[in-house]
Amino acid sequence: MGYYWIIRRMSNKFDYRLKMVEYAQMHDVSKAARAFDATRKTVRKWLRRYEQNGLDGLKDFSRAPKRIPHKMSEENEANVIHLREKHKKWGAIRLKDRYKIPGSHTAIHRVIKQRDLVGKKRRKWRKRKNLSALKRRLKLFEKNQVDVKDLSDILTYWPLMKRLGLPRYEYTWRDLSVGASFFAYANRCNSTYAKLFAEYAIKHLKSYGVKPEEIKVQTDNGTENIGNVRARPGYRSAFQKVLDFYEVEHGRIPPRHCWKQGDVETFHNLIEEELFDIEGYANEAEFMGKSYAYQLYFNYVRKNRYRGNVSPLNELEKRFPETGIGILNLPPVRLETLLDQIHLGGYHVPGSALLSSFFYC
Repeated sequence: MGYYWIIRRMSNKFDYRLKMVEYAQMHDVSKAARAFDATRKTVRKWLRRYEQNGLDGLKDFSRAPKRIPHKMSEENEANVIHLREKHKKWGAIRLKDRYKIPGSHTAIHRVIKQRDLVGKKRRKWRKRKNLSALKRRLKLFEKNQVDVKDLSDILTYWPLMKRLGLPRYEYTWRDLSVGASFFAYANRCNSTYAKLFAEYAIKHLKSYGVKPEEIKVQTDNGTENIGNVRARPGYRSAFQKVLDFYEVEHGRIPPRHCWKQGDVETFHNLIEEELFDIEGYANEAEFMGKSYAYQLYFNYVRKNRYRGNVSPLNELEKRFPETGIGILNLPPVRLETLLDQIHLGGYHVPGSALLSSFFYC
């Protein structure tokens, strides 16, 4: 039948080789070869291994190469470990894209896995549909999601917020057509600041030829968007009034349906992991500067894997080449500074164009 054919079908190769070696020691190599239907070369091979390594010599040796020419260098592996410990929630692809690490993302993941730095797998509450094809049919800034993020629950940001007087809330505007994001800050979460932020974004888009009446804004049912939920019929919050003034369509998601705000929530998660979790600030000016740098990075450089690994700028240049790229550049501001531009006279008469737009209803 043949030695190798027998071995391939055998579950206990070790025992068969041991008996062959013992038979060869008791008789000779030739007789062992005939008895076990093997060649004399095979018998000598296992006899030599047994004499050199004992019982361990009868086990199968690893056939893995002793040297891998394209394997990641020790220096790069150490860099991967350092970066993974710094960014505990970042995967191999994001680490490679951000820090341009040599090697493939699978090699980076191998290093992370070997050092037991994978971390806990996140539970997926709901599988999101792939809406990329639908989003590519949207006009520029046709559909947008607006939300407010409370920054006080970010462990690394909270001490800086308290010590330096940094803002607690982030007001975010996320476009679905190219994936761009705008954001601003305030110390309070209310309809006044939501109104100021919406007008700040709408005026910017309008200056680049986006018609406000073609813009659709989606929000949740927070009081900063709709005011008091028990208000009298016909009541309109300051945020809703500014949308009415510019003829912007406003849609609301059902209660407890936060996944319908998935794009803006995704941005909240990204900015937390890529800015608030890792950056330090000496003062508020540095905080605003780094926030502006991240906004430029996100809209002009950062590639979105769920949009074909392209940035919002790439999408804009491909689908809307007639629109200036400056439309993606809206610096983050403290909304209190916009409120400070509203000067009230002795009889609460609007003192500026901004104030007149604030009290148009």
